[in-house]
Amino acid sequence: MSGRSFRKIDYSIRPAKHTERKMLCEIFRRLWPFQAIEDYTYVGMGSVWFSDFVLFHRMLGIKSMISIEQSGQQERFTSNKPFAAIQMRFGQTGAELPKLDWSKNYFLWIDYDDPLTPSMLLDIGTVATNATSGTVLAISVQCHQAQEVAFTTQYREGPSAKDCFITSFGIARVPTTTADEDLYGWPFGKLSRTMVLSEIQASLATRNVGQSSDRKVSFSPICTIEYEDGAKMTTIVGIFIKGADASKLEECRFQDLDFFPEGSRHVRIAIPKLTVAEIRGLERQLPASPEELILGAIPPAEAKHFSELYRYLPNFAVLEG
Repeated sequence: MSGRSFRKIDYSIRPAKHTERKMLCEIFRRLWPFQAIEDYTYVGMGSVWFSDFVLFHRMLGIKSMISIEQSGQQERFTSNKPFAAIQMRFGQTGAELPKLDWSKNYFLWIDYDDPLTPSMLLDIGTVATNATSGTVLAISVQCHQAQEVAFTTQYREGPSAKDCFITSFGIARVPTTTADEDLYGWPFGKLSRTMVLSEIQASLATRNVGQSSDRKVSFSPICTIEYEDGAKMTTIVGIFIKGADASKLEECRFQDLDFFPEGSRHVRIAIPKLTVAEIRGLERQLPASPEELILGAIPPAEAKHFSELYRYLPNFAVLEG
């Protein structure tokens, strides 16, 4: 949770993280068929930077905001709170999520610093069991490697990392096709997203017992995101919706989001390595397809990344002299 990592990472200046925040903002902006956007409640983990809270308040008009933090460093968190409207909840997510008023519509971004753990799946189950139709859930986890890999590296004699992983989560939660190599990097990100989605579906199956088709709640994935700002991270984003609200989901038109790659909803954020002059030269030609750009000495791959993501990239400049 962010109560630990703020000492190591300035979340306000990580460029890929910044890009992800703006993408989530664009997703949230499309939820008007369910409720006025400014009347949603945002739940996140603001750390001492509160970067997501500032963005969503300024860009979407969100006034009701809740930040869940660990109980240590309460004074520092509170003193850095940018808006009086932010409610601070100090404690573990497992204790604080059940206390939310689940009659409301939420944007929830449960942004974990660590690799997937069984307790995170319990948090996800809590949300799936209680979320209203129109509530959006984004789950982010680190996917450099599973925690069990470090354990088996330290103790070379004993069970494999995969066996330890299965022991930690239980055999029912781990796909039968999982191999040791799936516990590292982007394959581990894919495995984590698969397990998160399975946990949501299992919780909804229990929730929907005895409900009519109009009242049954489903989870509709919107997109998945991967990026690397020092550590590999992955996010799965989706919306809870009851059968009666299917037409509202269509009105959101998530499929039209312009940061989706063609034919896919899986986004890999790659920050282009370009000079300020190169960026300005490309911006003067946008919006345009990558094939239409006049590149000069600019590497085509970097230009393509920039043209696909320029609306969401941060504007950083270095002053020298």
